[in-house]
Amino acid sequence: MDSTVSFPEAWTAPTELTGPLPRKTRMARGGKQMVVGAAVFLLGGSALLLFCFRAAAQEMARTAALRGGSSEVTGMVTRLRSGRSTLTVSYGFTANGVAFTGECSVPTGHMAGLREADPLPIRFLSSNPTVNHPAAWEGPDPGWWVPCIFAAVFPACGIVLIIGLRRDRQLLAEGVPTAGVVTKRSLGSRGGYAMEYQIRTEDGRVAEGSGGCWNRPEIGSTVCVLYLPQNPRRNKAYSALTYRVAE
Repeated sequence: MDSTVSFPEAWTAPTELTGPLPRKTRMARGGKQMVVGAAVFLLGGSALLLFCFRAAAQEMARTAALRGGSSEVTGMVTRLRSGRSTLTVSYGFTANGVAFTGECSVPTGHMAGLREADPLPIRFLSSNPTVNHPAAWEGPDPGWWVPCIFAAVFPACGIVLIIGLRRDRQLLAEGVPTAGVVTKRSLGSRGGYAMEYQIRTEDGRVAEGSGGCWNRPEIGSTVCVLYLPQNPRRNKAYSALTYRVAE
């Protein structure tokens, strides 16, 4: 916290912020865009997450079936494909006089020494040989949980956007306006600028905040900031809120 910051003594809040609390609010254009984004993340992400969980459940069911009623035969490695940190093996085997093929990822502990044309013990479901897996690692394919975690990120982003909207609305409805003094400035990761500022509350406490803005803020300049009296660290520049005062 910069102790050399000089707060303006004569500063006037925008007129629409000087009325009684709580203020009536309306969603701004940026807020509506966030609602659309949140809906896309929540609906699309939830559908993707459900798909990944279903695929994982099928993988688990296949593993349980192979462990419960399977036969084993010696197959052969037909192809190996290396990825950035993975190895995929394709194999073939014969069951009941019929040729079958399969493919799966290789766990790290089984990568060494695996070559094309090598023999590979295969476990298959006696009643349905198309359900098969290398016997050396009969569990689910390594990394089956990675898509689930990746898919979970999308609905999580939607929830974060909704929380941000709710916080913006609360700040505009109940927040106290004050002058924020810009202490740092940098280019924003999504365009515009990122700034850091300090505020002084009505009871003399000093708090810090940060946020984005489209106009280039000068170090030492003032911006209108809204904060919650019960928690001054909950603050945001008025221009960056996704809500506006309803007339």
